[in-house]
Amino acid sequence: MYQEVHTQNIAERAHAPEVAELLRRFGLCALAEAGAPYEPLVQDLMADFGEDLMVLAPAGDGDYVYRHFGREIIRYIGGSRLGERLSQMPPQVARFTADCYDRALADGKPAYTVHRALTSVRVSLWERLILPTTAANGDRFVIVFSRPLQFREELLATVLDTSPCGILALRAVRDDEGNIERAIIITANRRAAVIAGHDDERLLDTDARTSLPFLADNMVWRRCLYAIELRRNDMFESCFTVNGREIWLQLALAPLGDGLVITLTDVSELMIANLTLQSRAATLALEIGRERATRRALSDEIGQREEREQELRRLAETDPLTTLLNRRSFTEKANAEIQACEEDGDDASLIIVDIDHFKKVNDSHGHPAGDAVIRAFADLLLGLVRLDRDLVGRFGGEEFAVFLPRTGATAAMRIAQRIKDALALRELPASETLSLRVTASLGVATREGDESFADFFERADGALYRAKHEGRDCIRFAGVDIAVAA
Repeated sequence: MYQEVHTQNIAERAHAPEVAELLRRFGLCALAEAGAPYEPLVQDLMADFGEDLMVLAPAGDGDYVYRHFGREIIRYIGGSRLGERLSQMPPQVARFTADCYDRALADGKPAYTVHRALTSVRVSLWERLILPTTAANGDRFVIVFSRPLQFREELLATVLDTSPCGILALRAVRDDEGNIERAIIITANRRAAVIAGHDDERLLDTDARTSLPFLADNMVWRRCLYAIELRRNDMFESCFTVNGREIWLQLALAPLGDGLVITLTDVSELMIANLTLQSRAATLALEIGRERATRRALSDEIGQREEREQELRRLAETDPLTTLLNRRSFTEKANAEIQACEEDGDDASLIIVDIDHFKKVNDSHGHPAGDAVIRAFADLLLGLVRLDRDLVGRFGGEEFAVFLPRTGATAAMRIAQRIKDALALRELPASETLSLRVTASLGVATREGDESFADFFERADGALYRAKHEGRDCIRFAGVDIAVAA
């Protein structure tokens, strides 16, 4: 089972942006080997991160018991483990996880782990931040932030195993100073396994330089490192020998997360054709035609590969259920829009929308119905904004965000009211035979001065919090309330 454990440079290693904030809050109240005080820390974190948190208590016999199990984690693994024991997980995962929790409680320091799930609905890799705590009565607890990485092996297998090219996905393993020590093979399609001379299953979780003969070349390995560190694509040819046969490969490198996607095209025949052309002057015209045909075929394959890579990038930026922007992509694009608004002296506004009592939908009608409502609500939002300008994202669960560049407070409140009115006038389809009427709470904020996106978002989120606690099915503005014209 692939696994990593780190206690240094955690914020730099983590994929989820929430990890840095969780570490900051832990550090503000940490008490040496006792970790942080349990009661104030868990109360503070549950409000903002509870859907991605687990809380476990030592059972006294080397095992742990789940005391809290976040809704987003339930959604990904397909069920809740609340009240269950850690040892009910697959033994290999349970041992690794218990050892990490034991170490964190013993040291009183946070730990960051990455591991491959052995059973899960959709996710192959998980990242976790483990925060050790001590309750006022001396009981120990671990608060664990758990989030699937945006890296799905089944997606790669479905898209890439149909390709005549060999395609591999590597994840970098770094030392405590952040330097890449080695790379682990996370995914390999059958064609890549044939080129490497291995069975595709035997390649998984192995050291890339040991398992892939073409990476033994220091030049090839250095170019892989440059692609990861510099975040840039690369393409080149390399020659290596397998079982006495010389093979020419074209390698296309594309960074993905803290790792790399490598596309392998066997161009041995093309190389041989090129060499043959130099010694066959009498048949030059024929050979040129063959070369052009070969290059056209290669060009077509490269074009197909580029389309697949574009699809992979799109999937990495979007929420898989709704195809809206995910949190990370929404934040990046919103920051770019904020900079453009600053240069032009324009306002920017943000609406955060949360479907009211959504848990009742899942509890009463099942998660497929809940997913259908989420998709229908996403379509409703897209129909009410300017698709060529505004940004719509799903931040997890039933929470959505709408960024409105070049939009002031009054116009933003008018759009928020339009969303609320649209919900009041229609039912959202939950299945072919069932439609549900739902309401939503909305928080609206308009950017002030040179306010950062994080602060901007926090004010809008605070307005949403007010709407939730002042009766739901309403709109609250982060500032002086603004009336909306009928």
